[in-house]
Amino acid sequence: MKVAPGFLFLAPILATGCGPAGMGSAIVRQSGPRLPETKPGVNDASRMTTNRPGPIFRPSGDQATATAEISALVRSGAKVSISGARHSMGGHTFSEGATVIDMHTVDSLSLDESRNILTAGAGAEWHEIIAFLEKHGRSVSVMQSNNDFTVGGSISVNCHGWQNDSQPIASTVESFTIITADGAVRRCSRRRNPELFSLVLGGYGLFGVITEVDLRVVPDAIYRARAEIIPTRDYLTTYRKLTKGGNAGMAYGRISPTPDHFLSEAIITVLEHTDASAPNPPLLPRTKAALSRMVFRGGGGSCFGKNFRWAMEKRFGETGGGLHRRNRILDEPSRLYSNRDRSQAEILHEYFVPVGNLEAFLTRARKILPEYPEMNLLNITVRNVERDEDSFLRYAGKEVFGLVMLFNHRRNAEADTTMAALTQELIDAALVCGGTYYLPYRPHATPAQFLRSYPQARRFAALKRKYDPKQVFTNRFWETYLAGLASP
Repeated sequence: MKVAPGFLFLAPILATGCGPAGMGSAIVRQSGPRLPETKPGVNDASRMTTNRPGPIFRPSGDQATATAEISALVRSGAKVSISGARHSMGGHTFSEGATVIDMHTVDSLSLDESRNILTAGAGAEWHEIIAFLEKHGRSVSVMQSNNDFTVGGSISVNCHGWQNDSQPIASTVESFTIITADGAVRRCSRRRNPELFSLVLGGYGLFGVITEVDLRVVPDAIYRARAEIIPTRDYLTTYRKLTKGGNAGMAYGRISPTPDHFLSEAIITVLEHTDASAPNPPLLPRTKAALSRMVFRGGGGSCFGKNFRWAMEKRFGETGGGLHRRNRILDEPSRLYSNRDRSQAEILHEYFVPVGNLEAFLTRARKILPEYPEMNLLNITVRNVERDEDSFLRYAGKEVFGLVMLFNHRRNAEADTTMAALTQELIDAALVCGGTYYLPYRPHATPAQFLRSYPQARRFAALKRKYDPKQVFTNRFWETYLAGLASP
């Protein structure tokens, strides 16, 4: 988002409360004490999940040595959880007393330029990969919209992003190396160990430790940004119009969380291929980053702030218009806009609905959300995801729009209980519309909702028992939703 310096005088106003109930009455401050680094296995991105971890194991930085070390640990009979950047929010990276493998040290990178295949250690973060690929004129095919996640974590949640007409990241995986529950080192692809290949993609670390991944990459590109502001009821037809013809390299939408246009107005941004040359500047100058952060954080703190931020997005566009390199767009950390107030939690939801049912879901959400004024809705991003043909526990059985919602609330048990109630209502709304919800976030879905959303879960749990009969690999997600399904 580009913001003129003249708007700095509005900072005090943006921090004031929003009066009308149901429209974000909680105050979200734009700054606060910085949090100390959370240790692996103690908490996750939600800061709502406490845990007494077992030992934390960090493998060698040498790929072969790390593989041998992890294999020996697995053979020892220890219960194991696997940790990357810990951006999941439901205990997916730890279990009470389990040994946590911190994969960050396993971060080697190499590129086969003739085949456009990147080989990455599972602990490599995307900002490292983008910097490496940029030297070779390449870019990531599919990834999340931020750069501070690990490859192994992204594969394990089967992420998706702004890449137009794309399936989830599983579609870009050629093969991977995994250490399974017997300590064996196996290669998996669509032809070699295909069942295990499918289970691991979006398998949340329950079938083994991914050590290395081969990913298809694409040429870096230069895009020209264009955007249209529309009523949400016109989203699908406008999206099709803007992205047809094959010229769109990336595309996404925003839906207004503001009092004036609550879930009724959208901005669709399309980044179109161009032959023009463009400089390759740093991600975001510090002064512009500070301004963008101020407007975003202020936009969560008051009705005026929400309306002001939306007005700025409509006027200037999040990408600021003009020309943009693909790698520069991808190379943005989530911490740029993240909450720094220790008393607050920020929670992501994501709901996947068939593209023709977007407005039906929003109609239900407009009735549900005002009933929870304590749950302050900061942002909704819309991403298109094509049918997933690779992962077993899939969320995109057909073409869907994914609605990524960011909420802020007080960091306490009472707020977490309220958030659970809201989540369950929104999941029901998605199910009525033929959709589902994304699994990396807070474990607020009921077991019945989980099974309705992922009917393949029973078979998934049975196959977990087949590949890992002693349940060496475990985490809170397994314990909450799947362990009971795997009982004899």
